[in-house]
Amino acid sequence: MMLSEVFHQLLSTALPAKLFLEISLVILLRYIAHHDTDNIVNWAFWGTIFLIIRDSIGGLVGAHELFLATDIIIPAFIALVFLGNSHRKLVFVYGLIAISVAITLGVLHLLAIIPSTVPVLSLTAIVSAGAGLYLVNNKTEQNQKMQRFYQIRSVLISILIVLPPAVSLAGPFVYPILHIAVYPLQYLGFIWLLLQYSNQEVELLIQDRDRLSDNVDTLYNFVLNSSDALRSGGDLPKLMQYVAKTIAEGTESDGVLTLLVDDFEDQVTAYAIHGVFPPIMEIPESIPRNEEGFRNWLSHLKIPLGQGLIGEIAKTGKAQFITDPDKDSRIVIHPSFPIGSLIGVPFLIEERIIGVAILTRKKSSPVFTDKDFDKATLLAGFASVIINTIYSFQDVSERSDIDRAASIAEDIQKALRPKKLPKLPNLTFGTFSESAWGVYSDYYDVIPVSKERIYIVIGDVAGKGIQASLIMVMIRAILHLITNTNKNTATILSWINRGITGKIDIDHFATLQILCVNPLTGSCEYANAGHRPLLIWRNNLGLVDAIDAESVPIGVEKNTEFKSTHFTIAPEDVLIFYTDGVIEAINGKGKQYGIKSLTTLLHKFHDLSAVEIAQKIKVDIKSFMGDTKQHDDQTVLVVKTK
Repeated sequence: MMLSEVFHQLLSTALPAKLFLEISLVILLRYIAHHDTDNIVNWAFWGTIFLIIRDSIGGLVGAHELFLATDIIIPAFIALVFLGNSHRKLVFVYGLIAISVAITLGVLHLLAIIPSTVPVLSLTAIVSAGAGLYLVNNKTEQNQKMQRFYQIRSVLISILIVLPPAVSLAGPFVYPILHIAVYPLQYLGFIWLLLQYSNQEVELLIQDRDRLSDNVDTLYNFVLNSSDALRSGGDLPKLMQYVAKTIAEGTESDGVLTLLVDDFEDQVTAYAIHGVFPPIMEIPESIPRNEEGFRNWLSHLKIPLGQGLIGEIAKTGKAQFITDPDKDSRIVIHPSFPIGSLIGVPFLIEERIIGVAILTRKKSSPVFTDKDFDKATLLAGFASVIINTIYSFQDVSERSDIDRAASIAEDIQKALRPKKLPKLPNLTFGTFSESAWGVYSDYYDVIPVSKERIYIVIGDVAGKGIQASLIMVMIRAILHLITNTNKNTATILSWINRGITGKIDIDHFATLQILCVNPLTGSCEYANAGHRPLLIWRNNLGLVDAIDAESVPIGVEKNTEFKSTHFTIAPEDVLIFYTDGVIEAINGKGKQYGIKSLTTLLHKFHDLSAVEIAQKIKVDIKSFMGDTKQHDDQTVLVVKTK
């Protein structure tokens, strides 16, 4: 008898239909979460779990008041998921009030103090929904890229939450409709909302990839033009003209002026003008007041460091974004050339200021946006590396000593490496890098993105010379661009590969290894492109673990798909990143140093600091090789957890 009543209750409450929708929603959530690199759908998991518990218990009990009581609590739960730790006290108070009201009304109904709590529960649920959604919409920080999705989500969730208690006000005769149509509609709404998110996420991914492709093409063109300038004996004015043109086209500027710093004269000198660039400072009376006169005068402009807007940027290295030039005392606007907005970005190598680019738009043109400012900064960064390469090559050209030329070329490559490794509370670093001759082909980097994301990179470009160095410039630029997103390590490698393949000689492929580590938890994500295995000393096990992933190098096949591997490191673990030149070092008897020698050292010296371990490896390799000449670059990066 009990079993038949349960089956009757299941059928009368439309629970089977709800269960089907619940299973469909969970499957959809798992699929979308697998591709959700920004973790935007976490809220949907918790919302689904809450709905499943509510419908399972409420469907078996069969009390409509129980459903309405949960409708009071649901908005508090949503506020908790969305606001989280950022407004914990506010959410706690709101949730406590919602739960207390729901329980109080239920007790009053059981004690027959209130004969029917449905109208009161319905009205209270509507008020609770309004309060919760108001808090969410006014307190959460939204990802601007997903603005349209957030707007749709806000409207739809509001309707889905308010609809059941609103319908309940019509009376008991609508209860079957509630369970058969309205409550399942919440699941359908969730499913539709997630499909909308999935579609928009795909669109944004395509946009991000296209934007990266454009940036890679721009970087590639910079490299090509720098090669032309090198073949022309270091034609810097020609290169600067291309830089001005590229920045103007990339930001849709009406005029761009590029200038370079003269360290000997403590001034900044104009090198190139693209488009119609207005004078933004006082000009001599003798200069004709027309476009040609202004252009000729600007072409020979020299400004002391610190003087005016241009001199200030050249001295401080701080970019300027001015949307109302009329109110800026540093800018002199001439009536015949009114300025609507202006951007000033420095050319920087590390902390050294080598030049300035000034971008302008007319009064009649749209005002520059934050996106334009970011693009200008990115293009200035690309240009800085190329300009510095020309400077270094000019220095080489002025010296007849070939060995000295190799030394200058080596300086170009060294500029790509971190001047000092970051100091982190949970990680320490030690390194050494020895070139076989002149220009390095090895590359390593430590990129701290946040307290929870540190990228550790090591790579090796096949071949030597300036071309190998420029390829590493491209790889480094793309790396620093993509690691600021939330893409996983496999995606980062895939995008670098797509950006590089076809733009480099097949003889200059590159191996690359990326590790993203969370120093707070020890969680690691690892991807490899043809590089040697990562070695880890597992302190709790007393052994060396090798993390390897079969893959091809960067630049071989454009459609190569890389894979990420996840693992965890514990306190006192030691990670060894190294290049081929280390384990392929040969002694006088023709024997290779090998991975076994590295693992032996880890067993012996794992208790030392990262710096000391790196030094021990360096000394051991030198001792092993003896008088044998080094034939390949040797780089080791040691990471130790605290």
